[in-house]
Amino acid sequence: MKYEQLVEFSIKADDLLLSGDLVKLQVYVDEHEAHEYQFDSALYEAQYYYALANCYSALYHPRTSKWYSQEMVKVAVYYRKALAVINSVEASPNTIRLKSMICTNLANHLSSQGRALCCIELYDEAIRLDNNPVAYVAKARNELFIADSIYDSGHREYHYYTAAKLLEELKPFEELLEPEQRIPIDEGGRLHHFRSWYHENYENDSFNYFDEFKEQFESDRQKKYLSWCADNRLFVNDLNDVCKSEIVYQDVLGLSSFTQRFNDLLSETDELTYHGNYDEIKNDYCYARYLMYQAMSIENDEIHYSNKTFQHVDTRCGAIDNLKVSHLKSAFKILYSLFDKIAYFIHRFFDLNDISKDNKIYIDKLFQKLNGKSWKPNEKLEGGQNHFINALFFILQELRDVKGFESVSKWINPSAEKFSEIRNAMEHRSLVVVDAESYHLITNFDIVNKLSTERFNSGYSELETKLDEINQKIANARRSKNKDLEQKNRAKQKKLEDELAGLNSQRYEKQKLSSHTLHITVDDLEVRLFSLIKLVRNSIMYLSLAINLDSEMKKEHQEGIALPRDIP
Repeated sequence: MKYEQLVEFSIKADDLLLSGDLVKLQVYVDEHEAHEYQFDSALYEAQYYYALANCYSALYHPRTSKWYSQEMVKVAVYYRKALAVINSVEASPNTIRLKSMICTNLANHLSSQGRALCCIELYDEAIRLDNNPVAYVAKARNELFIADSIYDSGHREYHYYTAAKLLEELKPFEELLEPEQRIPIDEGGRLHHFRSWYHENYENDSFNYFDEFKEQFESDRQKKYLSWCADNRLFVNDLNDVCKSEIVYQDVLGLSSFTQRFNDLLSETDELTYHGNYDEIKNDYCYARYLMYQAMSIENDEIHYSNKTFQHVDTRCGAIDNLKVSHLKSAFKILYSLFDKIAYFIHRFFDLNDISKDNKIYIDKLFQKLNGKSWKPNEKLEGGQNHFINALFFILQELRDVKGFESVSKWINPSAEKFSEIRNAMEHRSLVVVDAESYHLITNFDIVNKLSTERFNSGYSELETKLDEINQKIANARRSKNKDLEQKNRAKQKKLEDELAGLNSQRYEKQKLSSHTLHITVDDLEVRLFSLIKLVRNSIMYLSLAINLDSEMKKEHQEGIALPRDIP
């Protein structure tokens, strides 16, 4: 696609968006999506994907579209594609501006999926890049949404403070907003009303104590660890997304209170089952997080006595098999397994299926009917009223491909292995972590192996050509009924086929052994692990928010008397 074609596509798409003719827009977008374009530059490619995502965003409407609709998925796919492409381009004013818009719109989309925590980093990136005023407005609205969704009043007030601070920081850039983008902050808009209410009820120094609070540390080691958690926003604490001060050095988010019918068959332990399960999930998360922290402090070549008890084989691939890698792999396995624990929790708490189906419940199956051949939503989730459960479905799509939906997972980090492939190799097959430099040298500069492969391929092609010629000679001999010549050529045919069979056996062995192990560099594993732990951390928090939202919805229809009960 040339620049002129891109401009033509964008203008026509904008005209259809402004006209509100979604039927024509759908046809127009489908026509272009069916083509596989080659682009004159990566910038044009990113602009095209960004425009497609905007179109699909307009085609999705909450009132008429299912929350799990293909349009909803395609929006994420094309924004992710656009972001992946623009990240590969050298920074310039044009690329920075485009990346800022992509980040803002993708963040808005994640927020609309119920992923109010996942979107914050993208808003922050857009603001960092060019003080995008749309990102300031959208993040402020998102902060108010989080404030309305949590059960802790102190945390709620800090989210109010964050929203108000964003609106103050927006002021120098307000004039850059388009008229329709100003609606929330102009008179009559929600943010305009909020700003007035906030300044009537709070002083500028009302929240100074958040930064002034000092934690009592048991040791310098503990202080460094907790600081690392806060800097990477890894506490199970909604405030850690907007604050890194010592006051957030706690995994404080738990389960809110919820009502249960009186049942004298239940023991005290029974009644605390869900709170105990949530604690178990958080405890496993904290352990995996600490393993990650420990791994970061170990050098790639550091030896530990834990595995010095046997002679290690040098597999000539730059393999690293020390305590650092063991910690990273263990953390990855624990974190990935927590998705299935969260799925089991939701299945039981919300009665999505009978408990006889427990052995069929894991994150892949949580959202769908268990007996259907094609993907159909679980009847109790089809309405999508609990947007925090919906959020977990969209996180699943970043973990692995979901049958019946376009792949989102491969666009999270196109150059890296998928989470599911790493996990499957780690748990069920073979995964070797390697030093990046050594592995690069071995795989890209193995001249002997390259020459052998070239000779093999050349010899294989020659044999195929000779076999084709012999087959033609056999056919000619049969037509001329020359049995002696046919028999002579069949002998040659057999010899060539045997040689090819031998080469095929070598090729199969090469394929079998070279695909036996998934090799991943330690740097790539660390990057993927950081992405994974943030998804897990947010999922644990969405679980809490989902239960709180469910409790609030049930209160509207609650009958009888509710007796409060303390959680020990």
